[in-house]
Amino acid sequence: MLSYDAITAINNYTLTEMMKEVGVRPNELTFTGVLSACAQAGLVEEGRRYFRTIEECRLESTTQHYVCVVDMFGKAGLLGEVYGVIKTMRLEPNVFVWCSFLSVCKVHKKFEMFERVVDRVMEMVKPKNDGGVYTLVSDLYVLGEKWDDAERVRKLMVNQNVRKARGSSFIRSGVG
Repeated sequence: MLSYDAITAINNYTLTEMMKEVGVRPNELTFTGVLSACAQAGLVEEGRRYFRTIEECRLESTTQHYVCVVDMFGKAGLLGEVYGVIKTMRLEPNVFVWCSFLSVCKVHKKFEMFERVVDRVMEMVKPKNDGGVYTLVSDLYVLGEKWDDAERVRKLMVNQNVRKARGSSFIRSGVG
């Protein structure tokens, strides 16, 4: 039985193919939907192709496109490629891109990759808006058995009155 996400992914993927056939030019939002669908359905090679197609359509890749690609590669366990995509972005990676990467590190228990970027991420976060990021960083320190660092982040949250929004998470449920 196919999940709702898988059916939606297949429909988005098929819709894009039909758009090409009838000569309708996709826009940035079209590619966000298709890349998200590829990530949800585990269609990594198709996602790569669509990501390259953005430029062929004379469009600019957006941060949302990169978040989808990070998510897609991450779900497939391609963490080296995820990091490579982020390092070669034409845009400056924002907190959403980095948090997608951190989520992938948590899911795949890759503490060493988290350590490469944690300082950069913590410089970006804002206590008012990014409470979930602090929690994610603390959780990753626990994963790496860096108890003092985890406690330091938790104390920072208390001192800066950081609150995680209810229902807000950078971790997606399910594998794909």
